[in-house]
Amino acid sequence: MVFEQATDSKRWDVVVVGGGMVGATTALDFAQNGFEVLLLEKTQPKLEWDNTRPYQARVSALTRASENILKNLGVWDGIEKRRFHAFTDTHVWEDISSAEVHFSAAEISEENLGFVIENEVIVASLWERLIQHDRVGCAFGEKIVSIDLTTEHAQLIFQSGELVTTKLLVAADGAFSSVRDLVGIKTIERDYQQCAIVGCVKTALDNQNTCWQRYQDDGPFAYLSMEKNISSIAWYLPVEKMEWALGLSDSDFKQAIEKASGSKLGKVEEVYERAGFPLIRRHAEHYVEPHFALVGDAAHTVHPQAGQGVNLGLLDAVALVETVAKERKQTNKDWGRKSVLRRYERWRKGDNIVVQRAMEGFDWLFKQDSQPKNSLRYSFVNLANNLNPIKNWLTSQTLNGRGNLPEKAKN
Repeated sequence: MVFEQATDSKRWDVVVVGGGMVGATTALDFAQNGFEVLLLEKTQPKLEWDNTRPYQARVSALTRASENILKNLGVWDGIEKRRFHAFTDTHVWEDISSAEVHFSAAEISEENLGFVIENEVIVASLWERLIQHDRVGCAFGEKIVSIDLTTEHAQLIFQSGELVTTKLLVAADGAFSSVRDLVGIKTIERDYQQCAIVGCVKTALDNQNTCWQRYQDDGPFAYLSMEKNISSIAWYLPVEKMEWALGLSDSDFKQAIEKASGSKLGKVEEVYERAGFPLIRRHAEHYVEPHFALVGDAAHTVHPQAGQGVNLGLLDAVALVETVAKERKQTNKDWGRKSVLRRYERWRKGDNIVVQRAMEGFDWLFKQDSQPKNSLRYSFVNLANNLNPIKNWLTSQTLNGRGNLPEKAKN
């Protein structure tokens, strides 16, 4: 095991498994609250960034709450010096009717509706802060083979035989969390029988700082504004079409995108990296055990068409830290005990379920699979577009967050 940027003590306040966007946020927030943190990741992320490099396939649409979290952690400067883009409008329409709805930052007196940022930019900016922090240790390439949760601590045994003890083990290792499986927490799943094809493209027409989303028989297609003529795509298809879409030549892929988008941004002039993945909703039966907690995709995944996945995960991260840090400050009792961690679970699980179900309802409504539903959708979309108070409330809720936000998610 390789430890960097910290003492070589084998007892840590917190061990975080997974150094992606949510795991790195969790580790950094704990460290900034005075905890000794060990962060485990498969490989060390690259911090160098060349703004002339091709655009990456995986991006995130960050809300204001997520922006606030990253600013309050001191990470936003790293994002600004790399590559990011604010979008001001979202336009949704369908191909079988004239129904459409337009959401605008100006209508709710905001500068923008969020930021589209490559995931690698966010990760690099987080790790840039992490490796500078003297309370953070990093270990790469080690596999946990056994976890023992007791009333006093969590003990981890690695494949190398190394033993690590911690007051709190946090699983942030994604939807297929091996740590969650070792602890024995089951998930409730629903296979949507859909896939998402993602990537970035250059178009003939300016995207106007707008995210364009078109609904059609196969599923929705979206252009997410990256810069003037560069957009990230999110193309949802029946899962059996994933290999077909990924196997298209660049020329054929361009034509398929133009068709799926209704040529909204004209000809597709260039395609960059692309990727695809099946869509499955997962939710852990519970988030916590004594001295153990799940965050982000390890706890829940949602349908990605509204881009809420990483935003929910960042809220999980800072809510967990806020809960634990408050307990440690107020009492000398064991802050990693289950009764404390249950406060975090109660705080976040309800909101995550609401968003999961809302995304499924949205997906159901826009499926063009029955005439009664088509008529209902037409009426609903036009009504939503014309009732500005309701539309603007929905826009504000999506941008700024709902309910009891963690302090770091606030301005």
